[in-house]
Amino acid sequence: MKIGIDASRYNHEQATGVELYSWHIINGIIQEMLNNHSDEIILYSKEPIEYLNKQVDHKNIFKKIIKAKRLWTLFHLSKEMMKNPPDVLFVPSHTLPLYLPKKTVITIHDVAFRREKKIYSLFQYHHLNWSTKFAVKRASKIIVPSETTKNDLIELFRCPAAKITVIPHGFSAPKEVDDSLFGVSEIFKYFKITKELPYILFVGRLENKKNLARLVSAFKQFSNDHPNFKLILAGKRGVGFEDVLKTVDKLKLMDKVILPGYITEDEKFLLYKYCKIFAFPSLYEGFGLPVLEAFHHKKPVLCSKIPALMEVCGDAAKYVDPLSVDEISKGLELLVNDVSFSDNLISKGTERLKKFSWEDSSKKTIEVIKNA
Repeated sequence: MKIGIDASRYNHEQATGVELYSWHIINGIIQEMLNNHSDEIILYSKEPIEYLNKQVDHKNIFKKIIKAKRLWTLFHLSKEMMKNPPDVLFVPSHTLPLYLPKKTVITIHDVAFRREKKIYSLFQYHHLNWSTKFAVKRASKIIVPSETTKNDLIELFRCPAAKITVIPHGFSAPKEVDDSLFGVSEIFKYFKITKELPYILFVGRLENKKNLARLVSAFKQFSNDHPNFKLILAGKRGVGFEDVLKTVDKLKLMDKVILPGYITEDEKFLLYKYCKIFAFPSLYEGFGLPVLEAFHHKKPVLCSKIPALMEVCGDAAKYVDPLSVDEISKGLELLVNDVSFSDNLISKGTERLKKFSWEDSSKKTIEVIKNA
């Protein structure tokens, strides 16, 4: 079987959720299939895939570079599918090419744009709505990371349940990072972030969907009794970042809320390692990879009481109503003040983490691809 994989999001310098998923799932698929000489893998990308060049030396794995600055998926990958179609194409993100081979598998991570329409730009909404409808209609199989996304596709897009397979995202332990990075990182030095600093951490894109303006407002209440604490919101700016900034300014928290922008994997490791609480009060999620990272670092997690995060966290998180600033603030208070409660959550999180493996996710993904 000739398996084509859209690897256009594999090697992003500033990877977020979808890019991290692509990196892990493509690596996992390749690792699982290295000893399978009966199948071929073709990796389609815009630029050379450097990490793969170092890791992979196998006669059945090929790289196809399709250089294009615009309309890479809709036009240029479509053209490749028309000229040299694989037996099945796997796309790890929302958008399919317009021209497809006979069998296509796509991962749809969430449909937040339909549940929380007001937090997306008009262009984002219409593009995501169109691409999801197209995928539901044309894909042979659809992979989703949670029952929440499956149910949303069935309810909002009338997707046949038989077309959908739920495969939770996995987790693999990150490489250990030495504390000496505190003295090297320009971000840590500029914002005076040290391992002794008491802080609450959020990691993810700084956008409306993540509910960060309410988190900042809750932190304002929390900081009245905990003046030494900082709030670190680490991630790239997204739609609605201005609202977060305005809230920080309005509440006069410029000296307490740290906005470092995109952070490296090494910086992220140390921020998780020394935070007091990991806060993830999203309005909507399809899965929630950052909470697994918090479990790995043995941190108490505060997150929204929404279906996808409840699927991922089970009984290992302090749940709050994401629309209630008071409830978020009281949740932060509880996790700081009640050590036994936090320790219990940490213990449960450590056990919960064992359920998530990229190896398992990759094996299940291969099964869906080969049976599309």
